[in-house]
Amino acid sequence: MVRSYLLLLICVFIWAGNYLARQFLLKEFSPLFLSAFSLTVISIFFCLLAFFTKSYVRLQRKELVIFCFAGLIGLVANQIFLFMGLKYSTATNASLIFSLSPLITAGLAAVFLKEKVTGQMVIGSIIAIFGIFLVLSVRGEFVFNIGDVLLFGGTATFACNLIFVRLLSKRLSPIIITTYSFMMGAIIFDPFLLIGTNIDWNHSIAIWGFAICSVVIGQGLTTLMWNKAMNDVGAARAAVVLNLQPLMTMLLDFLIYKNTVTLQQMIGAALVFTGILFSILQKTTIRKGHFEMMATQIAEANTVKNKSKAK
Repeated sequence: MVRSYLLLLICVFIWAGNYLARQFLLKEFSPLFLSAFSLTVISIFFCLLAFFTKSYVRLQRKELVIFCFAGLIGLVANQIFLFMGLKYSTATNASLIFSLSPLITAGLAAVFLKEKVTGQMVIGSIIAIFGIFLVLSVRGEFVFNIGDVLLFGGTATFACNLIFVRLLSKRLSPIIITTYSFMMGAIIFDPFLLIGTNIDWNHSIAIWGFAICSVVIGQGLTTLMWNKAMNDVGAARAAVVLNLQPLMTMLLDFLIYKNTVTLQQMIGAALVFTGILFSILQKTTIRKGHFEMMATQIAEANTVKNKSKAK
């Protein structure tokens, strides 16, 4: 059990650091290129994983349509929002805003899947939103720049993807859902980027290696580690560990980029953690779907994939 919790903490630490890694990469690459690059590398990773685990199955027509929406909205749009948002905002803001994804998912599930929204969920959401308000306030003034707006867009598209996952999980395994989703995202986005964008390939091997490691380790390997550990400790306990990510991102942001962390920001982050924890501890079904895919995509961005953001 201790080993499983250690794996969860390692995953959360890597995801927190991946926001900062992507901020660094945004100094070398454009947001659109990094979006396509992430989708392509992680799709190759999971294609190989699905091949060696013999997970491939034939899709039904309805599932293919859902995968198209998942690829376009949940991955392509999500990655664009994520990387563009990080270009104008901070890793700390990105991590905190993306931590609202379980609450947005619950709201979408209530609308599209007819799931019940409880009073506990509403109260938790209000607490978390107030925490975000404190974090984004500067000198008593609420500052909400274009980067934060884009990050909210990334969070919303990520939540949409989780709804698509819920629909697909009735017949398909998490590995094959992840594989086909990223494949579809890469197929949709890569031709658009190659045709319409001038790409600078003249970067050092170290930069390319760092970019690949950011995707493979930050999204691929940590996904496998997270899912294994979550199966041991349960989704509810894993939820508690996952919500430490914004606090870790804030700490790393301070240590690496020397971005000052104020008392107000710390209080806001604590409120975000409390509100999300208060909401998610009462709904196992949403929680399970969220954490399986959160491990696969984030931010990052993202940010996710944003899960899990790259600057």
